[in-house]
Amino acid sequence: MTSGQILVVSDDAEFVRALSACWRKENHSLSMTAVSSRIGGQADSSGYLLVVVGPLREGVAFPSSLGLLLDSTVCAVGDPGSLASVRAKHADWLLVPEYPGWAEALLSVAREVLRRTAAEERAREAELRNRAHQRFGVLGRSLLEARPGMVNALTSLIGNADLVLLSEAPLPSECREQVRTIRTMALRLNEMIQRLSSLESEMELSDRKSHVETSAIRMVEAPNT
Repeated sequence: MTSGQILVVSDDAEFVRALSACWRKENHSLSMTAVSSRIGGQADSSGYLLVVVGPLREGVAFPSSLGLLLDSTVCAVGDPGSLASVRAKHADWLLVPEYPGWAEALLSVAREVLRRTAAEERAREAELRNRAHQRFGVLGRSLLEARPGMVNALTSLIGNADLVLLSEAPLPSECREQVRTIRTMALRLNEMIQRLSSLESEMELSDRKSHVETSAIRMVEAPNT
């Protein structure tokens, strides 16, 4: 578990101590933030992966402010009667009956919530990377498709600049210098396109090599038939 991801909303100091004692047994001690139910609904729960509320008791008024904890997964601990009332008001809350061993059960719930949240975060990051790769792939394909036309245009530009510079026709020195500049910039663009072609060849070679290595590994790992 990651430290500082649990918010405990409780007015029972023994309840908080029991949770702390149980969770300190973790290899990586879980740091909790505990607040009273009076201010629990006003606390910013967006920075927490799990909010624990309890202990709830049947016949004791449920703090209305706790219904504002909408940004996190909420787990309520209490007796069966109070949990039934919670289920009617907050169907999406996780419920843990307060029986012997409830702290360990809540710890298991917390592990699962944090594991699921981490998995969802990894999935989101992978999706973002995949979309970025797709965008770069489209851009790369567009550049490769436009490359022949760009090469032809630059070749023509460079050739015409050479003809102007080699011509014996009178040409103002300022114009001649501008033509040299155009020719130099065209040569640089042509070099960039050539590097793009080289990169394409390197990527194709790398893909073929990776495919060969993957096929070899699969052959080694395949069971003998």
